Amino acid sequence: MGIKGKIAILIVNILLCVASVLLTYFFMSSWGVLIRAAFYAIAGIGIAVSLVTFFWNKLAILKTAFVLLIVAVITLLAFIIISEVGHLNDYESDEDKIKGLVEIIKSTGGWGMLVYVLIQILQVVILPLPAVVCYVPGARIWGAPMATLLASIGVIIGSVIAYFIGRVWGKKAVIWIAGKETTEKYSAYFGKRGKGIFVIMQILPFFPDDILCMVAGLTSMNFAYFMVVMCTVRPAIISIYCFLGSGDIIPFSGWGIYVWIAIFAVCIALAVLSFKYQDKFEGWLVSKFSRKKKAEVSTPLEAQKIELPPTYASNNDISEEKEQDKSGIDSSPDINKKE
Repeated sequence: MGIKGKIAILIVNILLCVASVLLTYFFMSSWGVLIRAAFYAIAGIGIAVSLVTFFWNKLAILKTAFVLLIVAVITLLAFIIISEVGHLNDYESDEDKIKGLVEIIKSTGGWGMLVYVLIQILQVVILPLPAVVCYVPGARIWGAPMATLLASIGVIIGSVIAYFIGRVWGKKAVIWIAGKETTEKYSAYFGKRGKGIFVIMQILPFFPDDILCMVAGLTSMNFAYFMVVMCTVRPAIISIYCFLGSGDIIPFSGWGIYVWIAIFAVCIALAVLSFKYQDKFEGWLVSKFSRKKKAEVSTPLEAQKIELPPTYASNNDISEEKEQDKSGIDSSPDINKKE
């Protein structure tokens, strides 16, 4: 993408943040300070992240910020519309408003659950939404056990779709979605005996789960193994978010507010650290959890051969030999070649 495209995304991001501030100021006045401060904070963080990633030339993060800001504005508009239609503004406290909102969603019955599952599918395949945004509302509405079940169904379906995007449509489709650098990096991790690393990256919160699923479809990882990981690891992680987010363990009032503030502060700090040191951390994971020999681990990842499933080569009109040539490896060096 050229400089004009980057500037266009930056301008749109800033406009979305300004729109969020204006909507909060004019239409959320009946809500408490904490709710309004959250929307103001999202707008401020959005502007800061957009500017930093623009000047650091981090296009992937700039695009992600664009998607997240659109979701934030849509969520804010939904708050405003539901508040007007459901007469939530008539309630005195935010707690009463939230209870009223929960009752409105519950009244939709199975349709509300279906929409919740669809959101989970979309957040894996299309929308890079934070886990807390996806799982906690369901826990507040239907309770932690039901939210865990619904979210797990949606996430597993979305993960399968992501896997077959890589398996069926190939590397070009994944590069279009995730970017060339990211696709090639994770392909190198999983391409040869990288199943253990795949599991670890699914557990840790610092890695893009949706992109990992797509890249897994490019490699020799079979579908049965992929499904075992998805059906065991993902529901366990979702249940943690849902049970913590239900408010039964850490309440959203009294002392719980300070605990949640501390949790969010730690999450932000970890996000910043992972952004800064993620490459080093990934290299450490490869050296610790890969079954490769030490000499293989020390070889640059770009120079390692990637095992390609038959569908990968056919989808991209390449062969393993061509892939090696692209990476700069001469598979049959001439030993008599003069220096």
